[in-house]
Amino acid sequence: MTTRNYLGVARGAFLSVAIASAIPVGFTATQANAQASSNSNLEIAGAINGGGAALSQRKYDLTVTSFDGTEIAITVFQPALTQDQPAPLLMYSHGWGGSRSKDLSDGDSLTEAARKAWESGYFVLSFDQRGFGESGGQANSQDPDIEGRDIQALLDWAEGNLAPHLAYLKGDPLVGGIGLSYGGGFQLVGSSVDPRFDALVPAMTWHELPYSLSPEGVPKTLWLSVLSGLARENQAPWLTQAYAESLSGTASEGAGERLSRNGLGAYCRPRTDGLGVPRVDALFVQGVNDTLFNFNEAAWNYDCLRNAGNDAYLFVTTGGHILPAVQDGSDGGTANFGGFFNDMQCGDSRYSIADLSYTFLDGKLRKLQRTIPIPRVCLTQDRVQGVISDEVPKGGMELHFNSGNLLVGPPSVDVVLNLLRKLDPETLSEVLSRLSADTARLLTDALLGLVTIDSERVTSLLTELVETQPPALLADLGTAPRFVPLYQATSDQILAGLPLADLTIDGEAALDPRMFVGLGIRRLGQLSPALLHDQILPLRGTGARQTELVGTSTQLLTGDEVGLMLYGFHPQYTLGYSRIPSAVTLKGSVQLPLQ
Repeated sequence: MTTRNYLGVARGAFLSVAIASAIPVGFTATQANAQASSNSNLEIAGAINGGGAALSQRKYDLTVTSFDGTEIAITVFQPALTQDQPAPLLMYSHGWGGSRSKDLSDGDSLTEAARKAWESGYFVLSFDQRGFGESGGQANSQDPDIEGRDIQALLDWAEGNLAPHLAYLKGDPLVGGIGLSYGGGFQLVGSSVDPRFDALVPAMTWHELPYSLSPEGVPKTLWLSVLSGLARENQAPWLTQAYAESLSGTASEGAGERLSRNGLGAYCRPRTDGLGVPRVDALFVQGVNDTLFNFNEAAWNYDCLRNAGNDAYLFVTTGGHILPAVQDGSDGGTANFGGFFNDMQCGDSRYSIADLSYTFLDGKLRKLQRTIPIPRVCLTQDRVQGVISDEVPKGGMELHFNSGNLLVGPPSVDVVLNLLRKLDPETLSEVLSRLSADTARLLTDALLGLVTIDSERVTSLLTELVETQPPALLADLGTAPRFVPLYQATSDQILAGLPLADLTIDGEAALDPRMFVGLGIRRLGQLSPALLHDQILPLRGTGARQTELVGTSTQLLTGDEVGLMLYGFHPQYTLGYSRIPSAVTLKGSVQLPLQ
């Protein structure tokens, strides 16, 4: 089986990393002086055109008719402007299943940045994406031919209705974007099909949806259940069908091909339609604990834009998309995305996402800065320190291993029954009530010891549990991992970046084996290792492959042991396991990005 190589750009010969720096933002004095000179030459107010009669601050709601007649609901935040003052435009939108902000009063960092922009002389256009809120139509997961054209329609409306006050540079409007998750997706797809965007702040968003949702064709069952539940009545029928097909344990090839068009990744590859990497600058912010859109995806987005000559930045912090009641969201809870909106430490400097986002956007849209005086790449560790670098660390110390035989396949019937035995009577009754009468009766009799369930029934039982129960219930279905030691820290260190793996899987290819691999740490004095950041990646089939493991950013203390965590079954991929149990062996090498 051929596996896509996600290694991207090779690690450079020299990696400039600073955990603490005399220059707070991580640049040398020479770089900082050169940058300041370059920026000052570009901060020419007269280069920006636009402006008209003085305006007072207000907001108003309306709908814009898109290309196919679908009405897109928007709220326009008009700034207070003096006579002849031009105003850039900031596009702002919501996540999957959400709706637009109508008053910019939410307490999250991105809304705070949008509100600051409005109060500082920007038009802010907040909108309900197709299928959500007060907009019509059905969501297609940022299809460039559908949602992409919605964005074009909104920009056309802005140019036609915000003139003469809209700011222009060399005949083009000055346009920025900001948003989280699905609100990051509109920016990357929108800028890929429409050149009017100048600066983006995509937070917690994807590079390529097939990798996000079903890497190697293995569905992320729990996340797919959550996402489908959020938009069951709002998404296009093909997405509902794709979810139904994923319950077989293998993602639909047709859906994967369609989803592969809906992200920046589609524009980073060679194309035949004349489109390519957008000419747009961007600040990417991603969460290291994000099990939906991981660190790697932000790194690929960053590398894609940087390699094309754009001015891009990447900040990786804690939190991200946290599986409700499955991952530990204690650092601010799931409402704060597991601490995602907390301040970030980068070298000697501390940043809030709100201030960072506004500084970047204002630097690009009003000050016309070629570069922004912030770290190029910052990888934080638990909010107390952060590595700064000129590029994303990839690979490093090479360590060899051999896992020995590992059994892969479905969990045993006892795992399912033990899950139910842990429940209190009221919760168990509620769980059983959601199941079909035959399944509820079978499980009740098995719990009472009246019958023995055939192992062949496990797949049908798990499928019905996934379809009827909240993901939190299924989180305890996990089986014990195999910990394969790789490295023991002899001093306090940072492990931050993208681990590179050169692997060979031995097994019966005809059985389509799947194993699940992540990095784990056994802290000094602890008996059991812990899966790092809850991140797990499926490896499907047999043979040799080169790939990235999921990115990491953590502190190692003297004596801590880093290793691979290997699972034959993992609840994040509840239905993605090998259907026929078999033994596989994983061997090869892993390069750890130790700093």
